[in-house]
Amino acid sequence: MLETVAPLVSFPPVSTVSRALPSQRPRDVRAPLSGGVSSANVLMGLAAVLALTLAGLVGFEAANWDRVAPGVTVLGTSVGGLSRQDAAARIAPSVDVLLGRPLKLAYGDRAWNTSARDLGLRLDPADLALASYRVGREGNPASRLGEQLGALLSGRSIAVDGTTDQAALDGSLTKIAREVDRPPRDAGLVLNSKDGTFQYQAAETGVALDVPGSRERITRAMVLASPAADLVVRETPPLVANEQVQTARDQLQRLLGSTGSEAPLTLTFGKQRWPLERAEVLKLVSLEQPARAGQPVSVKLDEASLQAFVGKLAKDVNQEVQNARVQFTNGSLKVLRESRDGRVLDQAATVQLLRTRLLAGERTAEIPVAATRPTVPSDDLKSLGIVELIDRGSTSFAGSLPEKQANIKLAAERLNGVLVPPGGTFSFNKEVGPTTLEAGFQWGFGITTGSEGVKTVPSVAGGICQVATTLFQPVFWSGYPLEERYPHTYWIPAYTSRGVVGLDAAVDSDAGLDFRWINPTDTYVLIQSATDESNLYFALYGTKPTWKVDVSPADISNRTPADPKPVAEPEPSFVWGRTLQVESAREGFDAVVTRSVTPKGAEPRTLKLKTTYAPSRNVTLVGTKGKPATASVEDALAKVVGDKEAAAAAAAEPARATGTPAASATNAASAQAPAADATARPAATAGAAGAAPTATAVPAAAVPTRAPAAATTPPAPAATTVPATAPTPVPTARTGGASAPQAAPTPAPTRAAP
Repeated sequence: MLETVAPLVSFPPVSTVSRALPSQRPRDVRAPLSGGVSSANVLMGLAAVLALTLAGLVGFEAANWDRVAPGVTVLGTSVGGLSRQDAAARIAPSVDVLLGRPLKLAYGDRAWNTSARDLGLRLDPADLALASYRVGREGNPASRLGEQLGALLSGRSIAVDGTTDQAALDGSLTKIAREVDRPPRDAGLVLNSKDGTFQYQAAETGVALDVPGSRERITRAMVLASPAADLVVRETPPLVANEQVQTARDQLQRLLGSTGSEAPLTLTFGKQRWPLERAEVLKLVSLEQPARAGQPVSVKLDEASLQAFVGKLAKDVNQEVQNARVQFTNGSLKVLRESRDGRVLDQAATVQLLRTRLLAGERTAEIPVAATRPTVPSDDLKSLGIVELIDRGSTSFAGSLPEKQANIKLAAERLNGVLVPPGGTFSFNKEVGPTTLEAGFQWGFGITTGSEGVKTVPSVAGGICQVATTLFQPVFWSGYPLEERYPHTYWIPAYTSRGVVGLDAAVDSDAGLDFRWINPTDTYVLIQSATDESNLYFALYGTKPTWKVDVSPADISNRTPADPKPVAEPEPSFVWGRTLQVESAREGFDAVVTRSVTPKGAEPRTLKLKTTYAPSRNVTLVGTKGKPATASVEDALAKVVGDKEAAAAAAAEPARATGTPAASATNAASAQAPAADATARPAATAGAAGAAPTATAVPAAAVPTRAPAAATTPPAPAATTVPATAPTPVPTARTGGASAPQAAPTPAPTRAAP
């Protein structure tokens, strides 16, 4: 419905108005006014004016009592003085023009052309005529009269506020909303980790048509005959604005560069360079989307991938410090191996460096590497003080398995040319390095202990304990302090040095057994090794220490007889019918050797080297691979024992002829060279406990009641300290003793326990 801005006033008939007028009777009669005019005359004049006015008003009202008040217009059309029907008829053309007039709805640079009628505006000429008719017909008589006079004198336009078909208008707005509405779009950055490309999406503000606000604005434009109306739209800002992504976008651009460009980052150390290629950087980079509004997208470097890369880099950068190795020949030194600085990459600092430099888009970075100078440099040989022979020693490996001989030669080669600096400590395990198949060592036999007791089993690097023992002896006789030394479990006669028993050394890096000694002098000590077909030689060169060395005879006690009963142990790596004696019965005993080293003007250093040797057994390995069901290991052992007894009887006749005591066949066959290795407590503690048993033994009669005393000053040894007819050694332990005199079997992958 249309509402009138100024409703018409409806006056009642004049008679009604006259009856409503109050009676007018003068209450007082006053004296005539000054100037000669009486008050009665004035009152009469006023009454006449009032009467004329009322008569005019009554006439005006009478003339328009059923018509629109003069001066009223609708839609620019005058309807004053017309009846309601005539007014509606006159308004109708204007209404039709209004409803059909084009109306342009606009939002931004977009527009929709329509009309008031299409948008659902409804205007009824009769309603407009009624609204014009009500002008001056509402309220009290005075207000009605005033409104009519106002229209007459100043004019009155009826405001058009027509009814609107709500459903029709909302339907039109809904269609427009489909074209206008769009959700907010966050700025985005997507990285393709395969090819390094990335897609950037700009942020976009979300908009939604405000239907109530637009409806009100359109209606107002229609009734005011406005040619256009701006739609009302609500905006929703994105959660992630462009500036929140731009930083990450720029970072990626700097970090990755373009395909085919130079490496994003090159790491340097000195003259070495490690390019960090684009593909490698892609493995490290990721994008982290904001968790809350207002937070930016950020470029992240995956910590685990970064550390893995640095760990791989460290393998290329790191290197062990390498001391020079030299050879002393004819009074002069020759470099066998150049020294080399050690390098260690600071991995934590490198991770932080990469994180900073990559995100900053820098192209080079010097990695943090700590360098270690070698204690034995190769650039100043004259300062080493290598001028003379200090001491030497040797042992024989004649008759040993080829595998043992190869192991001895390999270990000796790795020790040749080692220099022990002033104040430095020599470590056998460190200088020899890994004793593995990969390092070149071969299978032999070793001693293991477990729930079944002591057993000889296939093992790797058999023979290297002979190398340790051969080096230990000149070190001992020269008076150098011992830091760590382990003896064998069984006494090995071939390891007797200068008539003194108890001067052997066992090593096993897997079990933590090492041979270490200290050079307390102010000059270097050079270790030189050599081998021939049957002997191992070690010599110490440098400047002879000025101290005096005294070694007492070995004190032998606590003899324990051996059990001579033959023992057969099955060996699944041997084929049936193959036997190998790996241990021989020999008594055990304790040996204490005391060494006193007296520097000039100082108190002596005294070392009590105590070793406990356990009694050994007669052990023969019997192959069981392919053994017949009816055969037994014991039968095979009995045959071996019988054959040996016959051989011993045949050998006894020449011995009786010369008056030399004959040993048993079993003992004679095994009383040869160094046996398998074992473990014990360090010599520095002077307490030696039995460890893993060795693989051979010698007759108990060979154990001296008291070993001959060593010279106060050790004599200069010959090129070899064993006879030319050195006995043949038998199998060795994992940590390095003698090997069996036969071809080694294809061993099972068993490690010998100490």
